[in-house]
Amino acid sequence: MMKKLLFAAGMFVVGTAMMFAQNIGIIGDATPGVWATDTDMVTADGVVYTLENFTLTSGTVKFRENDSWTNNWGGTTWPSGVGAFNSSNNIPSQPGVYNITFNRTTLEYNFEDAGNFDDVDVMMGATAVSMFTLDGVTYRANNVVFENAGTATFRFNATDTWGGTAFPSGTATMGGAAISVPANSYNISYNTDTHAYSFDFVMISITGDAVGGWGTVDVDMQTTNGFDYTVNDVTFTAAEWKFRLNHDWGTTWGNATFPSGTVTIVGDGGNIMATAGTYDGTFNRSTGVFAFTESTNGTKDFNSRSITVYPNPSNNVWNFNAGNNTISSMQIVDVTGKVVYTAAVNATAATVNASGFASGMYFARLTSGNATETVRVVKN
Repeated sequence: MMKKLLFAAGMFVVGTAMMFAQNIGIIGDATPGVWATDTDMVTADGVVYTLENFTLTSGTVKFRENDSWTNNWGGTTWPSGVGAFNSSNNIPSQPGVYNITFNRTTLEYNFEDAGNFDDVDVMMGATAVSMFTLDGVTYRANNVVFENAGTATFRFNATDTWGGTAFPSGTATMGGAAISVPANSYNISYNTDTHAYSFDFVMISITGDAVGGWGTVDVDMQTTNGFDYTVNDVTFTAAEWKFRLNHDWGTTWGNATFPSGTVTIVGDGGNIMATAGTYDGTFNRSTGVFAFTESTNGTKDFNSRSITVYPNPSNNVWNFNAGNNTISSMQIVDVTGKVVYTAAVNATAATVNASGFASGMYFARLTSGNATETVRVVKN
């Protein structure tokens, strides 16, 4: 009898171990591990998996099993929804600190704000647009569309309203006048300590294998009106690329032929095959019309493939090397668009002390002559 009981107990232990044999993790370019490393969730019953006080940056995520793509779940809704098995869709995320749950049986997921920060909204007339924050001080709302000229104020916890008279930037006062905003799309920032605000045009960049890697390198374009974007001395290899909005996969443009044409908003696929060379380019965000012509400027060899950075991710420092190119200056920008580091370099290599930076993703903007390249870096 005792042997039978021991056998049964042994089978129970083995069965319990098998029940929890799978682990569920979260992965994506909004996580510290980007698309290379999962962050494992925890479970008490093998069904509901949780992750507390987890910081997400701008980007998308998926859940997957046992650090493998064999079983994974994506989605289309935020902050909650039902995962789709082996879906081509990634879950769009907003930067912030979250308590995350995923039900392995029902596939329901939820991202609950864990920051305990004030709620700040951009009020477009009577319409509230929620802003996000990573520190409870700097709040942002990206790609806020004013289809027609209108007004904006900032609202705290659904009560106090702050406004101003200056545009595109200024300092708000409690009960101040509504800010007059021309029709366009903006990345909006607000500082709850100083009450400084800014309406910046959205970012358009080029990313893909043709410029150094999908999502790992963004070549930023410049604009003076928020519609017409330009870039100089961008070097393409014979590979695919596309335009994207705010260094994110939420809105991308492609599905056209090189060197000119009209792109459309696309999801996965729909890329543009480049012809190797160095070009100046234009892109109209409204019409989708783009054109690239061979560059006539002298700086043609400063590009993302000539830039190396190590270690990346890093705990303490990033070492940048631009080969034979001279880095005239550089900036480190966080996911909210805030410049957290700037320096004149005037050398082919540079070291940035990242020990004081918060964990997460950053963008290093390196300038050489008339060319500027952006490389994504991660602080552990």
